Amino acid sequence: MGLGSSNVANFRTKVVDTTITMPGSEYATGDLLVEGIEIAVGTGRTIGTINNAVIVDQADLGSQIEFWFSDKQTAPDFGSPDSAPSVSDADAATLVGKIDSSETYTDLTDNKVAVPAAFSPIAFDTANGQLYGAVILRGSATNYGGGAVVLRLGITIEQGY
Repeated sequence: MGLGSSNVANFRTKVVDTTITMPGSEYATGDLLVEGIEIAVGTGRTIGTINNAVIVDQADLGSQIEFWFSDKQTAPDFGSPDSAPSVSDADAATLVGKIDSSETYTDLTDNKVAVPAAFSPIAFDTANGQLYGAVILRGSATNYGGGAVVLRLGITIEQGY
């Protein structure tokens, strides 16, 4: 089977690509880079898991970044980009997990690609078929120059596909 979709009983696997436009100025380690990322995973109420990820850094920098996920019905507030994240207790309660790119990217000349180490599946239950995300810089100070990072998620959907 290829990268398409497949069904097993009441489960469906699929690959979801999300392109994230990164900031055009230099940010410091620990800064919030982007928030309010919308990731369409299903239709209506959607229950499933994030099982694996591939990160394509089209800006060709390879900085360590964290992707945080929420299954709240609206994007949680992570604070202001270019500063340390500041998340309320209510928004923190909606966080379902994170994926860390690590600093182990493969250089493919025009871009760098990371396949994060294996992680426990990240379960989600969203009322509107959307996950929301934020990106935090964990590597050294970086200027993405407005380039993009593509987050490719391998997910399994139990309901809402």
